[in-house]
Amino acid sequence: MPPRNDTTAPKWDESRPRELPQYFKELEYLFADCETWLGLPEFGDNIIIGNDAPRPYTYQEWKAAVLRLYPGADASARYNLGDLERLVNQSFNSGLATLGRFSDYYRDFQRIARWLLANGKLYRNKERRLFQQGIPTLLWSKVVRRLEITLPDHHPEDPYDVDQVFKGA
Repeated sequence: MPPRNDTTAPKWDESRPRELPQYFKELEYLFADCETWLGLPEFGDNIIIGNDAPRPYTYQEWKAAVLRLYPGADASARYNLGDLERLVNQSFNSGLATLGRFSDYYRDFQRIARWLLANGKLYRNKERRLFQQGIPTLLWSKVVRRLEITLPDHHPEDPYDVDQVFKGA
């Protein structure tokens, strides 16, 4: 087990609560070979259950208590709609000058949007509209022309599927 402030010791930045689960994974890796938790007196006699006498936290109880202190640290809040909108705005403002940058935008967008869709935090039409909003106007006009040729039966008021837009670019 590395000592405190050692370069190999796990570190966590309090301003980034989403990284807290990864910090715990690193701790658990280090704890795997030793009974370290029992040797931390500052976490003793902290919990009272029912009418029982105080007893030390178990590691899992302590971990759960810490995770409750940091909203957004649990896996159920990996992404939110604001993350997707930030990506869309950054993409629109960056210009997407190369195919590589457009591909990066597509991958990042898909990663966040798929999670939001799977967790009921985003609807399919909203996903499609947001993806299109992240494409700069000049590029979007070229993509739309190509999509109008390749998908002549598509209704103009319906947003194009994300994969169709990616292929059209």
